[in-house]
Amino acid sequence: MAKKDLTDLRKKRKEEQRRADDRFTWRVLGVMLFLAVWTFLLYRFNWPAHLYVIPSGAAVLYLLAYIYPKDFTALAVFVSGGAVGLWLLTLLYQRSGRWNTLAHILFAAAIALSALLFWLLKKRGGAVCLGKRTVSIIPRRGRYLFLFIACGVMAASLAISAVLGRSGALYGMIALFCYLFVAAVYYTVKLI
Repeated sequence: MAKKDLTDLRKKRKEEQRRADDRFTWRVLGVMLFLAVWTFLLYRFNWPAHLYVIPSGAAVLYLLAYIYPKDFTALAVFVSGGAVGLWLLTLLYQRSGRWNTLAHILFAAAIALSALLFWLLKKRGGAVCLGKRTVSIIPRRGRYLFLFIACGVMAASLAISAVLGRSGALYGMIALFCYLFVAAVYYTVKLI
């Protein structure tokens, strides 16, 4: 390759990197603006305090998608969704015992369907076909074992919450977040 071609290639790559950095900066600023507006609305209109956590958690997951691989992002979204489900069960335990069985059955079905989806993704190389377009959700060589273990931890948390009630659901949430922390440490070490 000629020296001029190599210089042009380096300039092109630097320009592409600068554009990617600019897009990331604008996205981060957008997330921060959203959090500021959400917090102002919560404070101004005296909404329940637990609504502070939802946009903050979504923003953290959004920013994690830029740092970690797609398989960890999928794991974080799945575990966070399971924790929100367990939290909703704790609210249900406070209100009435009439819908508990139905909620547990629906939650167990959601866990089973998630495990089936992860198995299908593993079989198809992490991609889903939407019409003529193929969308890659998890990399071809992603770590699917973490997702299957998360399904097991979530099923165990659901069983414990069925036996112990509200305190079991809270312990299940703690177990899910501890598992997510262990997975985050593993992926962080893999990044280094």
